[in-house]
Amino acid sequence: MDDQNERETGTKEAKEEDEKTEEYIRFTDVGPHSVRLEWGDPKEDAHRRQRFKINWKNDEKHFSRTTDARHFEIKHLSPGRCYIIKVVVIEGDVKKNFSASVVTVIPAPEAFEYILEEPTTVKLQWNPPLKIDGSLYKLKVVMYKDEEETESVIMRSDMKEVYLEDLIPATEYKAAIHTVLNNGKESEPAVLIIHTRKLEDLQTKQEENVPVNNVLQSTIKLPTKAPAKITQPTNVQMQPVLMDLGLYQYHLKDKLTLMSVLELKKPSDEDNTTHLSSLPSRFLNKLMMVNSTARNIKSESKCNSEQRPLDIHVASVAQEEINPLDLITALFHCTDPFLQQEITLKMSLCQFSVPLLLPNCDIKECTLMLWAMRDITKQFRSHSLEEHSIVETELPLISFVRLGKSSMSKSEFLNKLLSNNQHDTFIHKNMENGDIPRKISNGLVEMSWYLPSGRQPIDRFKEPIAVANLRGDISHFEPQFSFLSQTSSAVYLFCDDLDSNQTFLNSLQLRTKLILVCAVNEQTSSDDLKQSLAKLKVKPFAELIRDTSMNDAKFIEALHKSIVDLLGDSTKISIEQMSKVAPELGILVDENNPICQNAKKRADLITQGITSVPDFKVMEHPLQGKPWKEISRLDKELCRLKAHKQNIEHYKSELKSQIQKLRKQQTSNNIRETTSQFMSGLSSSRTEQLYFLKWMKFNLDCLTRKHQSRVDELGDDKERANSSLGVQHFMRELSQLYEATESQKNKKNALLKKLPETCAQLMLNGFPLELVDGDASNIPLKWIGDVLKALNKLTAPKNRIRVVTVLGIQSTGKSTLLNTMFGVQFAVSSGRCTRGAFMLLISVSKEFQSELQCDYILIIDTEGLKSQELANTSNSYEHDNELATLVVGLSDVTIVNISMENAAEIKDTLQVVVHAFLRMKEVGKRPCCHFVHQNTADVAVHEKIMREKKMFLQQLDEMTQAAAKMEKVSKNRKFTDILEYNVHENNWYIAGLWLGTPPMAPVSTGYSEDVSKLKNGILCILKAVKNPAQNFMEFEEWIRSLWKAVQFENFIFSFRNSLVAEAYSRLCMEFNTWEWAFKKHMIEWHTKSETKISNMGVMSVRSRNSFDVMSVMANIKEDAADELNKEEEALLTKIQQYFESEEEHVNLVENYKEEFVNCAKGLRRETETDLRNRLENAVMIQKGIEKVELIKQSHRDNMKEKVLDLITVCRNTKKQLSESQLKMEFQKMWDSTVRQHSLTALPRQDLGKETYRLLHKNLERKGGAVRQMLSDITSLEQCGTAPFYATTVRMNSFKKFWNSVVPSQRNKKHKHIQQACDQVISESTKFISLKTNSKSDYNSADIQELLCLIDKHLESCSDPQINPEIEAALKMHICGNAARAFQKMHDDYLLCADPLRSLEKFREQWFGDFKDLYNERDQCQKKAETCAMQCFAPSVMEYIQKLLGPDIVEEMLTGERAVDFCTRSFFQFSLLKQLLQDDDFNQIHEYVVNYETFVTKWISDRIVKQFSKDDAFLKLEMKHLHTILNKIKETIGAQREAVRSDKKATVYSFVASVFESLDKELVLPSDSLSATQTLSKCNLTEFADCLKTSLDTMQCSLTDKLRAESDVQAKLAKLSVNKPQNELFKRVFGCGKMCPFCLAPCEAGGKEHSNHFLSIHRPQGIGNVSWVADNKLIADICSSLVASDKVFRHENTAYEWYPFKDYRQFFPEWSIQPDSSIEATDYWKYIFAKFNDQFAEKFNRNPADIPDDWQNISVDDAYKCLEDTFKMKR
Repeated sequence: MDDQNERETGTKEAKEEDEKTEEYIRFTDVGPHSVRLEWGDPKEDAHRRQRFKINWKNDEKHFSRTTDARHFEIKHLSPGRCYIIKVVVIEGDVKKNFSASVVTVIPAPEAFEYILEEPTTVKLQWNPPLKIDGSLYKLKVVMYKDEEETESVIMRSDMKEVYLEDLIPATEYKAAIHTVLNNGKESEPAVLIIHTRKLEDLQTKQEENVPVNNVLQSTIKLPTKAPAKITQPTNVQMQPVLMDLGLYQYHLKDKLTLMSVLELKKPSDEDNTTHLSSLPSRFLNKLMMVNSTARNIKSESKCNSEQRPLDIHVASVAQEEINPLDLITALFHCTDPFLQQEITLKMSLCQFSVPLLLPNCDIKECTLMLWAMRDITKQFRSHSLEEHSIVETELPLISFVRLGKSSMSKSEFLNKLLSNNQHDTFIHKNMENGDIPRKISNGLVEMSWYLPSGRQPIDRFKEPIAVANLRGDISHFEPQFSFLSQTSSAVYLFCDDLDSNQTFLNSLQLRTKLILVCAVNEQTSSDDLKQSLAKLKVKPFAELIRDTSMNDAKFIEALHKSIVDLLGDSTKISIEQMSKVAPELGILVDENNPICQNAKKRADLITQGITSVPDFKVMEHPLQGKPWKEISRLDKELCRLKAHKQNIEHYKSELKSQIQKLRKQQTSNNIRETTSQFMSGLSSSRTEQLYFLKWMKFNLDCLTRKHQSRVDELGDDKERANSSLGVQHFMRELSQLYEATESQKNKKNALLKKLPETCAQLMLNGFPLELVDGDASNIPLKWIGDVLKALNKLTAPKNRIRVVTVLGIQSTGKSTLLNTMFGVQFAVSSGRCTRGAFMLLISVSKEFQSELQCDYILIIDTEGLKSQELANTSNSYEHDNELATLVVGLSDVTIVNISMENAAEIKDTLQVVVHAFLRMKEVGKRPCCHFVHQNTADVAVHEKIMREKKMFLQQLDEMTQAAAKMEKVSKNRKFTDILEYNVHENNWYIAGLWLGTPPMAPVSTGYSEDVSKLKNGILCILKAVKNPAQNFMEFEEWIRSLWKAVQFENFIFSFRNSLVAEAYSRLCMEFNTWEWAFKKHMIEWHTKSETKISNMGVMSVRSRNSFDVMSVMANIKEDAADELNKEEEALLTKIQQYFESEEEHVNLVENYKEEFVNCAKGLRRETETDLRNRLENAVMIQKGIEKVELIKQSHRDNMKEKVLDLITVCRNTKKQLSESQLKMEFQKMWDSTVRQHSLTALPRQDLGKETYRLLHKNLERKGGAVRQMLSDITSLEQCGTAPFYATTVRMNSFKKFWNSVVPSQRNKKHKHIQQACDQVISESTKFISLKTNSKSDYNSADIQELLCLIDKHLESCSDPQINPEIEAALKMHICGNAARAFQKMHDDYLLCADPLRSLEKFREQWFGDFKDLYNERDQCQKKAETCAMQCFAPSVMEYIQKLLGPDIVEEMLTGERAVDFCTRSFFQFSLLKQLLQDDDFNQIHEYVVNYETFVTKWISDRIVKQFSKDDAFLKLEMKHLHTILNKIKETIGAQREAVRSDKKATVYSFVASVFESLDKELVLPSDSLSATQTLSKCNLTEFADCLKTSLDTMQCSLTDKLRAESDVQAKLAKLSVNKPQNELFKRVFGCGKMCPFCLAPCEAGGKEHSNHFLSIHRPQGIGNVSWVADNKLIADICSSLVASDKVFRHENTAYEWYPFKDYRQFFPEWSIQPDSSIEATDYWKYIFAKFNDQFAEKFNRNPADIPDDWQNISVDDAYKCLEDTFKMKR
């Protein structure tokens, strides 16, 4: 009370301070010692920067804190106190005060529970309250009986248990526990309801006798160190049975739920055991699968209490067996109302009797199971076909009861009466375990029905009747008997001993007809019975005597006749009407609980006013009517673009505008009252919500049945479909309300905002969600997406799902199959065929999740194919294809349901299904398929089934070929090409559903068991699936992409899925990484090999051994092949491992595996060819160098001899010669030697003539015109000196065709030919430049290679085709340039290789050595310095140059902008993003018109930009400089030790050996080495030391030189080999193919891809395409055109018109996917709209007509388009 006063006072003060407190301050968490609050006026600008002060008072102290945030946590508070908190705005434009009051909580103890010790003793236990200091409180336990307090006790806060003793057995108590603060304030109590055990008799062996009548009042006993317990064995009925069954924990609380029963559990040993504790699960599992043997349970071994997972309480003595009725009764006591309802429904389907009155043997009460039976609907035919809810149907009730003992089994006779002895409806003593004594089921009243089928010969009763059967002696169960007496048309009382029961019979006051059923036996004669009957005061309506001459059949016939006679004037009553009688007799009704009744009121409020279903739909569900159907039509038209309009983009904008208007129209309608009430029902508590949905289902099903029965009389099928109303229609209305609100970006009310989460929670509770609207044939993608997002959030991280779908012809039992397999409840009532598709979740148990590799199974039930509603429509086949493609694409396992009766329907089904599977194969998804053949005759022999399987496979192959032809993908395919299919393992043959004739036929046991085998087979498949399960978000993406694709006419080439795109992007990234590793390794190998080859010529001269060219070539090829084989194998292994890995979604790109394998093999071939050419060229160069080097070496040796002779002559002169004299003598000797040996240059070749000869050979077979062109020129000197114009080439052939082409086409053709020729010239120029930069001699193979290159480019240039005359002129032009370039290269080489020039170059060096030797000076230091600078320095610089290229590429691929180069798609993203940022039209134009040039420059700029930062380029150079210098020094040290003992070694040989040791790193400079070291007379040890020192000096010199060159661009230009910009260009440029319509570049990975594609196509006008009529640029985008009915003409079509849809007929290598959304091309729309005039001016065209909505696209929209398309962020 104090808390309440304090709270009220605080609230009052707060209200006085600020009347709008609740609007501003919200408490997000209130604990005992802290509160969290947030505040803010929703109307204020949330982005305005403000500062806040928070004031509060605690223990008379005032506190204040400031913050910038709009939330705060106040700590160190006291529990149970009221605090007034004020928030003051102290900065900003607005000054406001917010205040509110809050009371900190007093937490109650947690996990409060009890354990029954004995009938008079209970143990209470709990956990301490959380978040509160133990010194601040105590605990109080209070006991209540009949709402009166009987005892209470205060305990310390550290106590966790207490014993209650001296309780009254079999009594209900309430226990409450409070947290009591030191100031006396108390928490809300934690409460337990306790039912003490029964005490019926005391055993004589007990140690202490406590009289029952002395146990009057309870006492509370606190635990001691060793609490004494009184063991008092009892014979309690309910508890021991529940404990033996493992159900006790579900009795009073935590009832078993439907979802826990349906949960997929791992098969365990318990399933095969006979323990009693396993019986409930075994019974429920079989029952959920509608197995008629579910009651055939048997237990043969005792159960160890420790092994029972459900038994957590005191162990009891287990019994060996149990009566099935006891099991059923126990289950109904331990299950929640919704599971009870499901159990009752399944029992009814099995034709089991169901509980009408459920007894509770502990409290001697029974309950009418009205709610449990409410879901049963029965169909029968008496006069006409009727279908009703069984609880609402008024039927005559015939009851069967027993008094005393009876020699006849009434249950057995009832079975024979109702089912003609074919099925056991009621359990009887002759059934398995039926003879076991009942323990808790006595007093149970079961009910069943006889329903006629309308077939006179087999119907036992012409009218439907209800039958009740009371278990036990009516003298013990008077309430049940009284109830049956008041509700039955007649009661059949079985009694053999009338005399013993005369008193009871005479006391009866019956309101119904009593028929006594007696039997004559050995103890009782017929006369005795007559005398006994005469003594009775109560007069029965009739007697039915069975004498000894009457067998069972005769007795049944008499019983049948008796009932028929009674039915003539019988009264009828429904179970609903019985519920009015029950309370008067003290019988409970399960529906009469407040939550259920509140939910019923909510549902009735919605449905009670519905008089006409069609009218209700129009008035109350307007959103899903015409607007939604029109939106669906427009959505499809937006994809298919059927209208023949000139500007397709204008048309798309019109469609988009119409959709927006319809959405606006939807939101303009006020929410209907019934919709609002339905939303309110959904927002109620979980239990009430489930009750509400059930009541809605019952009410709506009843309405539907009534309306459809009227429609059936009229025979209007269309109206019948419109008369259906279900919960799905209300959910559909909510989905449209949500979609419309989202599309208009309107503010949603609180209930609408929570709808996705509410629906997600419903799905977790087993509620099916409509995926495809069957009426509009559309999916509300935003709604479905947000529900799945909510599901993902609610279940994360346990959110992995596998999807199982069923497909098949309408009304072939698809829903029934799923219901049987998983125990679920998809609608299967008459007239309620599934429309569209519904999905339902089933959870997987924790222990089964790892094995099944998922957390949930999502089941999709679909509308039947070939439905009657669509049979007469033109798009029936298309509708079926769309639905099948969608659900097959979503599924991991697809069940194709086939009814064996109709061969034509089988063919129709297969045609649709095979089509769907073919589509999935083409887009990279291969689901598993199982064919279920229903209604298979049980007598079908093995051979017949085998024949059927073979014929079935043939049909599948035929359908596959037909589907492949329709989809235009390939020819002559088999079904096994598109699916992993085994004719033996993927076909299931299932028996018929019913065992007999409905409605009295139970579900066939064969059907249930066959479905169980199918289920196990599917679970085994899911266990074996290698692909990882998807989560809900990935599933949502599949829904979106598949549905978008099926809306287009060409699914395969319209499919675009972000998961596939991401998987492909990851594959490209990985492959590019592997590819670069391959290339880098081979570049390093080639560099080393080429360096080694470069030293061969010099080394062979030095060793005096000429090398064999052929041998060297063979060795190099062998080494190259070995290296390539090793690297190729490693690359292929990585590809294989990637596809075998558990990489996310790798299965989606399985189709690309072959392409990337081909890319790897192509890379090897390309590298091998390049290596072979380069290495062969290097070998040939070295062979030429060897010849030159031999001449040079001969001259150097001769000159050395002459110099040494001159030194000897000069030294023999008596007078010391001066330097001038020495120079004069040296000059005479030098000139004489040069003249004597006549040092002449190498012969010069005329490469103009050589090139002409090779060109003539190449063209001589091109025809007379070309030969005439060749004869007109005798030299190539004048060719190629002027620009090449293809239009000036004369044409003698194709003249007739050329003149027939209209001028506009001719001009366009001229332009394309010129562009093609320019491209060939550009490629040829690059080739010539590459060859001439090698500084080697000309090779005749170079011209031949050039001509092959030209031919290759011309062959690939199919559009346009270049005629022979232009080809000849083009080759002459290129060869003229090549001849001049190669001639200069040849001349430069001759000049460089001239022996005389080589000698003259080092004349001064020779003279210096001559002087030093003459004067006998020490040359070590000088020679070392010269060697370092002239020999090592050039080689070191060349070494650095060779390695820089790969290192730069490596840095670019791993640096901060590495993502730009990881794939071609990411590269495009970076390019397009840069263009958008720069906003420069000239750049955009250059990108469009000269893409290759633009890309090359862009890459170079990126390299320059990256390596200009922080001396990055210099750091690379210095790294290699340090590396090679360390190697040189190590080698010098090693060689220094090696020459110590070699007296013949010279400085020359020493340096040469150093170079030889580094022959893979450094190229030996033969001229410099020979010239500088030939005359050296140094001490080698000293020279080696000096050389090391000189290398340090050289390092400093080279470092200074490298630092001085700071221009990165210039450094890049100097790289002669391994240019990084070229390597990066190859990596991102790809195949270089352009879209044939918009000229956008291909982005496919690898070079060997079979299909070209790109992410964003652009308006054709950007590619200079215009309308012929007005010369205006065209705004249409090819990704829209290929989905439309528009036509095009092209060079490839010979300028004939063809539909855009058939573009692959002419461009089969291109895959142009339609836009996934209208915003998908916003980037180029924005560019074109902004620069429309500039493009027109550049192209000399008129500006395009831009759709109005393009002008509204902002730069942010363009950025978003890029990010969404490439899955990147700015």
